[in-house]
Amino acid sequence: MNHVDYARNLKLAFILSSVVIGIGGLYPLLFSSSYVSAQKYVNPIVYHLSSDEPWRATVAISDATTLLKLGHNVTLLLSVEGVQIGVMHPHHYLGLNSLTGNVTNFIADGGNVIICEVCLRIAGYNNSDIIDGAIIGKPEIISNLLSNATVIDY
Repeated sequence: MNHVDYARNLKLAFILSSVVIGIGGLYPLLFSSSYVSAQKYVNPIVYHLSSDEPWRATVAISDATTLLKLGHNVTLLLSVEGVQIGVMHPHHYLGLNSLTGNVTNFIADGGNVIICEVCLRIAGYNNSDIIDGAIIGKPEIISNLLSNATVIDY
């Protein structure tokens, strides 16, 4: 190796070590509790539940509740058959009373619940049938909600 190659390799080694040190210095910052806490509120998280199937609904509500307790801004968006778990008296043959209780607890813990108005009507309900604290999802509300959200679909 001649003198020019040696100098070039030394310069490259310095640049690479600077990058590695820079990343090493950045790593604790990216995963520090203050950075993570600040990032929790950047974008809302929306759990979109379009099913009244108990297993699927249970997982969606459980996941949404867990993230809510971690400090995230979480909304449960209920559409299609999922509106059944956002009403006070779901069709009795579905056996969803415990799930509507979980949704009520989610709201009490600070979560948001938005119910698709069209889906609510198709399911045979009206605005007065929804659980306390839930919001009727008019187009402007849903548009605002979804504009910057991370959506998880169940």
